[in-house]
Amino acid sequence: MKPEGMAEPPWRRGRTKRNKAREQRSAELQRLRHEVEGLEFTLKRLQTIRGRVESKCSSKHGFRKDSVWKEACHRQLEGQLRVERENMHLMKNLEREKQLVKRLKNLLGMRPALWNMVYPEARKLSRRIDFPLGGMKHMADLIFQELASGLRLSIGTWRKWMKLFKLPMGESLLHGINGRRAEAFGCNIVPFGMDETGNAWWQYWNNYRGQMYEDNVVIETFGFEITDRKANVTATFYQQQILRHHIEGDRVVIVWDGYMEPFLFKGERIRDVYYRKASYVLITPKMRGGEICTTVSTCETMMPHFLDPKLSKDPTVKALTEFIVSSMPSDILTSNEIVENLLLDQALRHRHDS
Repeated sequence: MKPEGMAEPPWRRGRTKRNKAREQRSAELQRLRHEVEGLEFTLKRLQTIRGRVESKCSSKHGFRKDSVWKEACHRQLEGQLRVERENMHLMKNLEREKQLVKRLKNLLGMRPALWNMVYPEARKLSRRIDFPLGGMKHMADLIFQELASGLRLSIGTWRKWMKLFKLPMGESLLHGINGRRAEAFGCNIVPFGMDETGNAWWQYWNNYRGQMYEDNVVIETFGFEITDRKANVTATFYQQQILRHHIEGDRVVIVWDGYMEPFLFKGERIRDVYYRKASYVLITPKMRGGEICTTVSTCETMMPHFLDPKLSKDPTVKALTEFIVSSMPSDILTSNEIVENLLLDQALRHRHDS
């Protein structure tokens, strides 16, 4: 126990100061350690948060890259498909153009044979004209009844005609025509399909003012004129006919039976004679040089009938009969040319629409 009033020795005062300083430094060090631990914890927290943010940003950035690539590839694919579709369309148009050129070349190559069938200066021109019927309606009905019966027989006749088809194209049987049947034959090849050729022939016959009796039957009454410009001779007729369009498997047949009553020939009135005409058009498919074509075979027959037997020897009637028979090849040639032009017009119109 330290006595009162006695002073503390110097060596003890120095030790006390040193202990206090050491304690202060120890406390400061402890405080700093706590701060370091707190800062390290904060740093770890910040690093963890930063890592998560970077991960999210990198995933979002990668997703945006994928979507951009997908959009670019999709656009390129659409563009390529569009170009391919356009190329296919152009190729189809080119093929149609080539087919049309081939048809035109084939048609031009086939036509000289047709033109040689009848010399142009010898061809007779036929056309329909208006003809006043007057009080002939009852007689016209009776004639149509007879033609209908003849048409039914004609449908079976064309099969026999096919077997007898041996004459050169356009040739007529001119011998023995007085009171006997005369015939003319024609054969043509067109660079078109059978169906479109058959439809063109039927459309050609339906262009007139005929009355459609059934879907495939047409009845007609009209005036008819045949002119030979070289000889300056004209004949006019009153004509009735019935036509039938018949489709049988791989062939199309158009048959018609007609009645021709002469009115004027070389300015002279003709009476007591009439002519029965029957015609057949057989349309069949054909391959030519690897191309699809169609054969159009035509037969036209004519037979005079005399109400007065003496007229069979009449020079005017005989000349008229020969005049009609000589015009039959021209009729066949003209019909073929008209149908060819119709087929070409349809092909050009189809090309234009495409």
